Amino acid sequence: MKKTAILLSALMALSILGCKNNNTPEQVVLNFYKATQDNEYQKAMTYTNLAEEEKDQVIQVLDQTGMVIHNFEVLETNIEEGDSTAFVTLHLEVSNAFNPDTMSNDLDIPCVKVGGEWKVKFI
Repeated sequence: MKKTAILLSALMALSILGCKNNNTPEQVVLNFYKATQDNEYQKAMTYTNLAEEEKDQVIQVLDQTGMVIHNFEVLETNIEEGDSTAFVTLHLEVSNAFNPDTMSNDLDIPCVKVGGEWKVKFI
């Protein structure tokens, strides 16, 4: 009986951990925007396909614009054939230092697999 309880507990823990997949286009986009919302720009850049010198440039632009993310939500995800590119449709509500009014827009965020991991693709 005790072995059965331990086995069931282990299976439940594995199934719970298995449900949380951070290697999906949706989760990468959510992680990127959450880190950006929290002004954790270095962390946000870890979810991108940018080279290190490009990451620093993007961080400078983010700092200069004073962007404030009020809300974001994934609406849809389309994974392209070959399973290496995807587009995540995101509803985004933002304001910035130049325009304090909240603006909202639906954006198609491109994602690409790099080394088997999904990344937000910057062009």
